[in-house]
Amino acid sequence: MTSINRFIDFNDELIDAGERLRLERLARALTGVADLGLTERQHIEFRPASNELAMSVFWRHRDPEVTEQGRLSDLYLLAAGFWSSFNLAVWRDYRSETETHPLREFLRSAVLLFEELRITDEVISERPGTAEAFTLRRQLYGEFHKGQQPVNLSRGFHADALFNHLYTVIHGIPDAYASSEEELAGLVEPVLFSVFDARSTADSVRMAERLAPLLYGRLEEDLHHTYYAVGDGLTGPKSDFHYHRGTKDREKGEAGKKDSVGELFSTWHAANRSEKGMHLNYELEHGRIGEGDGSGAREGREGTEATSTGRGQSSADERTGIAQEAGSEAASAEAGAWKKAEGFGTANESVVYREVLAEPDNRTEAYERILKWREESVPHVRAIIKEMQKRIERKMEERREGLPKGRLSKNPVSVLLNERPRPFYRKQSPSKRLDAVFGLLVDGSGSMADKLDETKKAVLLFHDILRSLDTAHGIAVYQEDSATATKTRQPNTFQWLHRFRDDGKDDAGRILSLEAGDDNRDGFAVRWMTQRLLQRPEAHRFLLVFSDGEPSAFGYGQNGIVDTAEAVREAEKQGITVIHLFLSSAPATARQQELFRMMFGSRSVSADSIDRFSDETLRILRKLLVLATGNM
Repeated sequence: MTSINRFIDFNDELIDAGERLRLERLARALTGVADLGLTERQHIEFRPASNELAMSVFWRHRDPEVTEQGRLSDLYLLAAGFWSSFNLAVWRDYRSETETHPLREFLRSAVLLFEELRITDEVISERPGTAEAFTLRRQLYGEFHKGQQPVNLSRGFHADALFNHLYTVIHGIPDAYASSEEELAGLVEPVLFSVFDARSTADSVRMAERLAPLLYGRLEEDLHHTYYAVGDGLTGPKSDFHYHRGTKDREKGEAGKKDSVGELFSTWHAANRSEKGMHLNYELEHGRIGEGDGSGAREGREGTEATSTGRGQSSADERTGIAQEAGSEAASAEAGAWKKAEGFGTANESVVYREVLAEPDNRTEAYERILKWREESVPHVRAIIKEMQKRIERKMEERREGLPKGRLSKNPVSVLLNERPRPFYRKQSPSKRLDAVFGLLVDGSGSMADKLDETKKAVLLFHDILRSLDTAHGIAVYQEDSATATKTRQPNTFQWLHRFRDDGKDDAGRILSLEAGDDNRDGFAVRWMTQRLLQRPEAHRFLLVFSDGEPSAFGYGQNGIVDTAEAVREAEKQGITVIHLFLSSAPATARQQELFRMMFGSRSVSADSIDRFSDETLRILRKLLVLATGNM
């Protein structure tokens, strides 16, 4: 999408993808979960259904150092504290016991308040380096509760004011509550003296149980505000989870209740993975309860002919002879079979995708347009081809002098003048084609509709130059079907305009068939093309992304920015150079440029206008070709 302005200002915040990835790596290191995700919510919380931890937005719009330390305290508390020290069995029992209590939210929040204090002290004791972050956390949250206390009293929110008082008393922050609510303060404060002796979740629950009879009848209403959400997602599996008929009895009693958050995440995530996809669906839904006994097996007979035959789908690359596995671009692009996205990051776990080969546009109008565009670009194509050919020839002629072995130089004066002569030389290995491969991803979202002609022209120029240089390249359009996307299934389609194996083939007709679709899931597309580039034998691999804005797909908002940035970094770690070209009818704003830097780093460029798409494409391609020839 071109615009990154949203209606709600709160959601218009741009996250720093680099910072989010750094904090996410810290969370993964503390928990030991390699694919754990990180997001932001109103309060810190666990989200086992999506395998995520949530930091609090409380730390936004503060000095950078305060924001940094505050978010670190969130992660320390969640990943190093509650993750292993919070007893889920005790917590669930207490939630069940207080389900009908008129002050249930107050009492549950009190337990979590006591647990935060206990777990914070444990983390600091085990990791002294976290003390600075927790000191800041206590100070700022203490100021928050102290400030909210008189506001809540003035509004008649007595339960909220009392909860504010609990926080300030526990953390040694003086307030004015006792002077106005002397009776309640005198009743609850003696109970709080034992909070520092708590050694378990059960101890925290016992203190809340001691508070309950003291408050019963004295507080008319429960909390009006939410102060803790850390326990909300830890009560059980999500509503759409179910055991299949074929496995229900087998699983009964095997797992039991999980005592820690870490165990819950591990079990829940494994169960969710097994629930997704169509694999073994019939056996799970309709299979017998219990294990098979093998009674239905038949003994084989020597000489029996096969009742059916099948042909494998593997094929070899026409140029290199390297085998392509079934399911690769070479084998199944035409089939269009839906496949489950596995290994594409936590943000894309519910994605299914297919690869299809675009049908060429054979209309007379399309043919005439191709001729016109090629006629306009002929001088540019010829110039860059001539330049690359000269560079290749120069590389073939260059030779390395002063070597200890090789061919003897025609003028070996160094034998007489030097104590350790090196009179040999070697020519550079001759090469008639670039040892490089290019992958081009074209955003196929609906917002591309007003830029299709110029985009097609730029893609055609890209295709013509590389085809003339006999350089391997693949071009694919990516888009997500927003009409059928759901929480558990997000269908994405990659439409090949030119495949890597189609060396030398003129696919101008397929390029002219490019059409706009619905949504764009950029990080997923980058990972998909990265996998295909890594299968190539060339030494230099380049991935270009043509898009007109930020990622936009089902459940792929701000986490889509982080996912794209992570996908780009992973690709570059594996030796793939990623370049982004922003396609827009107007120059990129400062906000858009900041967004693209977060996702693509310094390798993001933008065209000043639609007419400049081809010029920018030519400039980028020339630089990459020079880079490839310089490292031959």
